[in-house]
Amino acid sequence: MHPCSKESVTLGRPRVGKYIPRNNRLWQLEALRGFAAFYVLLHHISSSYLGLKHTIWGLPFRFGQEGVLIFFLLSGFVICYSYGSNQEGRHDFWAYLMKRGRRIYPIFIISLLLSYFIQCFASHQLEPVNFSVLVGNLFMLQDHPEKPGVFVVPFADNMPLWSLSYEWWFYMMFYPINRWVPKPKQKYLVLALCLVGLIINQFLPNSICWFLVFFIIWWAGVELAREYLVAGDVTLAQQKTMLLLLIPPLVWYGWLTLKWKMAGHQIVFMAFPFVEFRYFVMTLVFLLLIFAWKHWHFIGFSQSLGRFGHLGSISYALYLFHYPIICDLRLFQSSVIFYLDLALRILLAFILAWLVEGKLQKWINSLTDPWLATRKNTR
Repeated sequence: MHPCSKESVTLGRPRVGKYIPRNNRLWQLEALRGFAAFYVLLHHISSSYLGLKHTIWGLPFRFGQEGVLIFFLLSGFVICYSYGSNQEGRHDFWAYLMKRGRRIYPIFIISLLLSYFIQCFASHQLEPVNFSVLVGNLFMLQDHPEKPGVFVVPFADNMPLWSLSYEWWFYMMFYPINRWVPKPKQKYLVLALCLVGLIINQFLPNSICWFLVFFIIWWAGVELAREYLVAGDVTLAQQKTMLLLLIPPLVWYGWLTLKWKMAGHQIVFMAFPFVEFRYFVMTLVFLLLIFAWKHWHFIGFSQSLGRFGHLGSISYALYLFHYPIICDLRLFQSSVIFYLDLALRILLAFILAWLVEGKLQKWINSLTDPWLATRKNTR
């Protein structure tokens, strides 16, 4: 992974060697990915381990869901960007599936094993395996238990796994839409899918509709990348339509939240329907912040978020591994070394992430690259 430079960030037309590092990756995006993973780690340390969730000290770290939104936007951008600039578009669907599968599944399966064995270690016995939940996770149907109508919960209580199912199905929906739907109409189709999900969910909540509802957030990243590939820039003028398309689901969940409150239900920060309202509000906030910061030439980015660039290369594994290690694993039982125990587990999470994503993933890529090369120009 290309190291973060000390130069100011720009989303103007890229210049080779300055803004696009090796492997055609934008280091600014890698830095944002690293920051998001690190923030979610701090969120779980603060809320789940240190018990600061409802204190003023824990307030800055209560926004783990917003970290997931950053992942969604970045993921949509990166898929479209790589599809357009790395000649991935010359691959057929099976090659596309292989590239997505080799990126997602090896580390995901390791996280399932890690979560299960940590549970066994914590209970000092071999825990029974809930095979229906395991199979549901393997088919990427897991979701956060706070949502109504979910098919299965994350395996072995590894809660961050809920968002991975969304990423997978967003990838699967991107390919046919990008290939067969005219580009000017794609975002409107995505809005239509979102509205279908909203309406059906109102009467029959289910995981498939949840995937449709949040696909439009991911697609906002696609539209940013599409403009960047064509013009070497992203502008509020060109993205205004996409921002407006995010308003219908925002209004929908705002209305549901108000209706929920008027019915006498408690509004919970992390639960339906307010958390969904948060998703769409914060997506708009993030996008507007991008354009506002861009107006000021992203001043201070290299000195702040840019410092997380090196974490970008292990952010996926860190995101999947940290929760069971931080929340379920206990290396020492003595409360005297409470913080030492925490520090060692944080170190363990980083080491495992580096070994698996930094080393094992590269080996898997080297094994599958020859097959992918044969699939070029077969569309």
